[in-house]
Amino acid sequence: MKRSFLVLALLLPGCAWLAPDYKRPTVDLPEKWSDAKPVVPRDDSAWWHQYGDPVLDQLEADAAQHSDDIALAKSSLLQAQAQYSYAFANQLPSLSVAGGDAYGQFANGNVRALNQSFHFPNKTSNLGFVGGVLNYELDLWGKNASLSNAAKAGVKAATYAEDAARLSVAAGVAKLYFSLRALDDNVAILKDSVRTQDEILALVQHQYDVGAVDALLLQDATERRDAIHAALPDMEDQRNNAESALAVLGGRSPRDIVQTGVTRGKTLEDLTIPEPTPSVLPSELLERRPDIAMHEQMLISSNFNIGYARAAYFPSISLASLAGVNNIDIDNLYKATSRSWTLGAAMAAPVLDFGRTESGVKLAKANRNQQIVLYQQAVRAAFKEVRDALLSQGTASERDTDNSSREAAAQQKLRLTTLRLKHGYASQLDVLAAQSTLQLAELSNVTARLQRLDASVDLYRAMGGGFHTAH
Repeated sequence: MKRSFLVLALLLPGCAWLAPDYKRPTVDLPEKWSDAKPVVPRDDSAWWHQYGDPVLDQLEADAAQHSDDIALAKSSLLQAQAQYSYAFANQLPSLSVAGGDAYGQFANGNVRALNQSFHFPNKTSNLGFVGGVLNYELDLWGKNASLSNAAKAGVKAATYAEDAARLSVAAGVAKLYFSLRALDDNVAILKDSVRTQDEILALVQHQYDVGAVDALLLQDATERRDAIHAALPDMEDQRNNAESALAVLGGRSPRDIVQTGVTRGKTLEDLTIPEPTPSVLPSELLERRPDIAMHEQMLISSNFNIGYARAAYFPSISLASLAGVNNIDIDNLYKATSRSWTLGAAMAAPVLDFGRTESGVKLAKANRNQQIVLYQQAVRAAFKEVRDALLSQGTASERDTDNSSREAAAQQKLRLTTLRLKHGYASQLDVLAAQSTLQLAELSNVTARLQRLDASVDLYRAMGGGFHTAH
């Protein structure tokens, strides 16, 4: 009977029945995206390939391997896994070895029978014992099971957090790279603008010297030239900062950050600009975004923590078993003259804890309510990002088209003005002015293309590009 009871205790699985049943918070979702574009399924596991730049592909690969943000997320995952292993092990028995040695003498008299039974000589000697101790806590209320399930959900949350970090780093690398290429173009255009404005100022200065123009026109030309000169070093600083930021995000060493620049690939004009459409329905976004999945697992974990806190209301029951051998001579313990075993149970039940358990339950429930809000907040943020990215993609495309037309018109104007100069109907100043107009249009066009590229990256990221969390 005792053996049956022990086997039953060891095999009895704990279940977290004190934890509330989990139900995903209801969220009022739209049936379709606001722009009514059709959902186009696609394989975007490596969405940055769509831009057609091998240098960007390499930067993404390097960042995925060396990024500090991803490394920190991996470390958090390892901690969560270790915590789960610890919590899971608490559901299993523990086996340890115990031993002891006593030095003394058994006197004659009332212990004669004991001396005869254990063959103790009537002399001073050692009494040795060695054996195994088995401890097991009956998880009748699911305390350890709740803690294990909470830690298991924590592992899943950490896994999704790593996925979210990878997505964030990939999007950050792409946007920084595009910004760097845009700043390269801007610096080149500004350098041309500096030369143009210097030539314009020289011509106006000559006209002023011969009395052809007044001082106001000369002052205007001087101010435009000075403004362009001042803008160039600011733009170069922005480019240098973008390059350093990209190197840091990619996890480069301090030496590489200082001594090695970022390799350039295609120009902004040559990059392919994809126009991604939603690849999933609104209802599927909850299974797509790793950050939403992370918050849901944190909510599940907090749900099990309520069961763990509630278990403190009930008594804890522990079983202990001790089995070993004894000998009067510790040096010959392997020739044990006796064997012994014991099986015991202990129970501890709360009687008065001055509200400690109740406070723990309230704390667990408050944390669960907080996780519900954070989950709903993550869902709202996700749909906001998708909406903003869809709208930005539309307006950025229109802006890019308009600026391309503006740049083409400025190029035509410069061509016609140059042609007029050749036939004596325009001056060199007119040509330089047309060049200045073209350079301003080029700057605007670079900004428009960058905004269009950023909008596409934002949509890939908002849709959880490359990740499917429903597994």
